[in-house]
Amino acid sequence: MILDLGCGFGFFTEALKGRVHPEAFVRGIDIIEAYGPLFLRTCEDAGLRGTFSAEGVHSIQKFEDRQFDLVLCSYALYFFPEIIPDISRVLRSDGLFISITHSNENMGELIDAAKEALQEKNMLSENTLPIEGIIRRFSSENGLQLLSPWFGSIRSVDYLNNLVFSPDDLRYIVEYFRFKSPFFLSGTGFSSEAVTSLLRGHLEKILLARNQFTISKDDTIFTTEKPLRERKYET
Repeated sequence: MILDLGCGFGFFTEALKGRVHPEAFVRGIDIIEAYGPLFLRTCEDAGLRGTFSAEGVHSIQKFEDRQFDLVLCSYALYFFPEIIPDISRVLRSDGLFISITHSNENMGELIDAAKEALQEKNMLSENTLPIEGIIRRFSSENGLQLLSPWFGSIRSVDYLNNLVFSPDDLRYIVEYFRFKSPFFLSGTGFSSEAVTSLLRGHLEKILLARNQFTISKDDTIFTTEKPLRERKYET
């Protein structure tokens, strides 16, 4: 039995193709109901049986103890790190929990550019966007600390990467921001198209001055085992 938390379209589940038992069953949970058909199609393409729920990840609190052999969470745990104890509880004693998350500075250059574009129009009263606080709730930097009270074995692998754009690549940066705008602008109330338009003009100036624009894309995979029935406190 496999649980995919914040499953979205099934990006993580898709990677299971040919890697788990053919009779494995995947349970996907998200809050966006429209993802359901896409997730189930991903399960089918991966040769797996599956189900989807739009109840949200906190429905994990209703699950029985030691129910899942594998729990997955891809680029989502920073939205709900408070459910880590329940992830430990529903994982079987020989099970595996795998999560992928960003570093604190992930996409920082693009976030800064968006803030600068907004500040130029006096649209941002504080020098921060909610996305910055969201990422820091479960990141490369604090993931081990948050997981260690609930799991007896934790391994981490860092994936360090940069995206480098030339002046000719401006439209690709803009399209990337537009695609990510629900995440970038979460909690702001700003229009995606309005901010994207402002950002385009600001990026043009940056590329003219620097001749390139770099976006940090550092991530970490945490592989955790040996769920603890009682929280482990440091002394």
